[in-house]
Amino acid sequence: MLRAMNNQDHDISEADRGGGLYSLSSTLLPFAKHILGKKGFVEIDILTNWDKIVGAELAQYSFPQRIDFKRGEKNNGTLCLSVPSGAFALELKHRERFILDKINTYFGYNAVSNLKIIQNQQLTPLPQSSPPPSADIKLTPEEEKYIENLAEPIDNPKLKAIISKLGKDIFKDNKK
Repeated sequence: MLRAMNNQDHDISEADRGGGLYSLSSTLLPFAKHILGKKGFVEIDILTNWDKIVGAELAQYSFPQRIDFKRGEKNNGTLCLSVPSGAFALELKHRERFILDKINTYFGYNAVSNLKIIQNQQLTPLPQSSPPPSADIKLTPEEEKYIENLAEPIDNPKLKAIISKLGKDIFKDNKK
């Protein structure tokens, strides 16, 4: 509600102003939930947590647009997903049961029962972050000796080298 300013309004304390700065997401998220809820997209969580729901691989090239429900219902909806090309659409179609299971497990009820895949060539896949190279991680002398002892009985030098490298990679991966 707006009110006219008078001379007394110039002395507004810090407490009256809200106490300082707030993050944009903490301010917009409740507002967005309210607006999107009216349009039938009852769970903004699917937008904000899409990569956590379906995994980084699928989230990289798919984007949820909305969930369409039958009038008066909030379950068995149809999730509309945008993908950049037919190849991605085909991949999502093959993984449809997996995606639906992940979504419904996330929400704890049968929120979505169908996928509608929409090709949008203006949509580009998100860049995938590459994992840090395992070469940066060093093994201890004890770990190196353990791997050598495991590979020692192998007579084939190529196979021995492959097994040693595999052992080192496993140790490095476990250290991550």
